[in-house]
Amino acid sequence: MHAFKAKVPTRVRICNGIALSRGLGSSAAAVVAGVLLGNEVGRLKLSKERMFDYCLMIERHPDNVAAALFGGFVGTFMKTLSPADTARSEIPLSEVLPELSGGIDTGRQPIHEPPLDIGSYHQFRFNMDIKSIVVIPDFELDTSEARKRLPPSYSREDTVFNAQRCSLLPVLLGENSPNAAKISEAMRDRLHQQYRADLIPGFAQVLQHVTHTAYPGLLGVALSGAGPSILALAISNFETIAGAIIRILSEAQQIHYDWQVLELAADGATVDYA
Repeated sequence: MHAFKAKVPTRVRICNGIALSRGLGSSAAAVVAGVLLGNEVGRLKLSKERMFDYCLMIERHPDNVAAALFGGFVGTFMKTLSPADTARSEIPLSEVLPELSGGIDTGRQPIHEPPLDIGSYHQFRFNMDIKSIVVIPDFELDTSEARKRLPPSYSREDTVFNAQRCSLLPVLLGENSPNAAKISEAMRDRLHQQYRADLIPGFAQVLQHVTHTAYPGLLGVALSGAGPSILALAISNFETIAGAIIRILSEAQQIHYDWQVLELAADGATVDYA
C-alpha cells in the first residue's frame, strides 16, 4: 500500500482488548486493523481476500490473520512462493517482516503489490454451543522465545500422532452433539506443548488434572498459541473449569490470572462509520 499525506490533522485512537504477548494473536489483529484502515482511508476497495495477501506481507501466521480478518473457525496454509517472488526484498521469508523495504516513509519507495493468494483459508462448521475459556496469566511470553524451545526435527511417530488428530478435530467441533472424549483426545499434542510447558508453571499439571472426565462440560485443554494463555473448550460449567485451571496454576506461580469466556466471531474484521 502506498503512503498518503492527510490534508487535515489526523489522529488515530486505538482501543485494544487483546492482551499482548499472551498467545492470543494480538500481532495479527493489529496487522489486520492496519490494513483495513489503509484500505478505507486510501479508498483502495480491496476485497478481504486481497487484503489477506497484504497482511501476510507482514505477519506470517495465516491462522491468526485469517481468524481476525475473515472470522469463524478457519484452517489455513501458506503457499510456496515462486523463485521470483522469494527474491523480492519486500516479501517476508521470516515469521515477521523485520523492516519495510521503503523505510519509515514508504511513500518515497512504495512497497510493491504482494503476490496473489499468498495463503489459503477455509471456514469450517462450528458448533456455536462451544465456548472458549481463556485463562490469561499476568506475564508476557515472547513468541520467538517460545519458538526456541522447539526441537529442530520430530520423530515420525509424533508427527503422525498430531496429523491424525488435526485431521479429525475440525469435523468433531462442527458436530451437533460434541463428543467430549473424542475432542479431548484430538486436542492432544506432541509437537510443541511438552517443550514449552516449563515456560508456563503449572501447565503440565493442568493437562493432567483438568479433564473432561473430571469436569462435566469440558471438551479439551491446550495452550493458546505459544502461550502463556491457556485455552479450554467447553459447553457448560465455565466458571468451575476456569477456577480449576487458575487454582492449579496459582499453586505453581502466585500471580494474577484473568479469565474470559469467548464466543466465535463469525464476521471477522468489520469497518463501521460513526
